[in-house]
Amino acid sequence: MTKNTAQSLITTPAPITKKLGAWLYDILISIAIWFLWGLFTFPLIHWMLGVEDMNIETGWQDSLTYQIYSLFPTLLLLLYFVGSHVRYGQTVGMSAWKIMLVQDNGKPVTFGAALFRAITSVLGLGMIISPFTKKRLGWHDILTNTRVVALPEKAKPGTDKIK
Repeated sequence: MTKNTAQSLITTPAPITKKLGAWLYDILISIAIWFLWGLFTFPLIHWMLGVEDMNIETGWQDSLTYQIYSLFPTLLLLLYFVGSHVRYGQTVGMSAWKIMLVQDNGKPVTFGAALFRAITSVLGLGMIISPFTKKRLGWHDILTNTRVVALPEKAKPGTDKIK
């Protein structure tokens, strides 16, 4: 006799409170990524541009090198969110709040959907409409056929024993 090892589809929408909690955690991680990028690379860009005086009047921030340099933290943030969603189904913040991103069919999110979702979420503002939709979806979830679901709570060891 074969045992059914397929997991059941988790469809319980995550409450807005959990989504906001995860969003706050991930904002802190995003700030840390941005800060560390600047901390370790700003001296490098200073050296590459050969700028002695970093005042705005010198126009050093108008160079193509600086503009390309300033795009990299955004790419790192996209890598964090898209990579986390594709590989694990959740970011660090989502993991802490026990929520997960899945496709509407319950399968893991694809790279294309995760990338499009990250771009259209606009700093998490897409979840503002989620309390007002029937399935509690943000606009980025509607556009990408994804959803954030609440993971079931795991039973604590020893709670299933009969006393």
